[in-house]
Amino acid sequence: MEPPKIIKADSSNVEKVKSAITLGFAADPFLRWFFPDPHIYLKNFAFWMDAFSKPALESDSIFTDENFYGGAIWHPPGIHLDSDVLAPTLEDIPDFRLESALQMFEEFNECHPKEDHWYLPFIGLDPSKQGQGIGSLILKESLKQADEQGKVAYLESSNPMNMSLYERHGFETMKKVQIGDSPPAHPMIRYPR
Repeated sequence: MEPPKIIKADSSNVEKVKSAITLGFAADPFLRWFFPDPHIYLKNFAFWMDAFSKPALESDSIFTDENFYGGAIWHPPGIHLDSDVLAPTLEDIPDFRLESALQMFEEFNECHPKEDHWYLPFIGLDPSKQGQGIGSLILKESLKQADEQGKVAYLESSNPMNMSLYERHGFETMKKVQIGDSPPAHPMIRYPR
């Protein structure tokens, strides 16, 4: 079977990509720690998808497979999402976790490379399509832009099960971030090849 072609999403299909990523994060330990209630998760993750995909769409940096089973939302050098954009969703984090959640955001902020870099806030795949190599293809293709520009790539792995995928593509763990009762998250960096 031919591997799927990797393409860039546009305004005609970005909703399909966001749907696949939303399904991919439905059991994510970190995101569900923020939003344990299913309805609250879907409401707030939709908000996050809109906020993070808008600048990526404008800069032509959302990668997907031709079937829209998954996608990667990238922010290119110079694009920085104002964290205040996500403020309305913070009120839905359980009160007893809010302080820990804010501390985790601070830790991530400190790990972000200071130099120009490509940031991968989200890469996800419909769970029914996982294990077929599609996520790896999307990541491999999307990393070419960083390499061509000689730029660092950065992400925060919210699921330890995904770290081996990132490591196979050259990412290195910077540190483990775990505060209060949070699951571990791992900022990761990749130097250009």
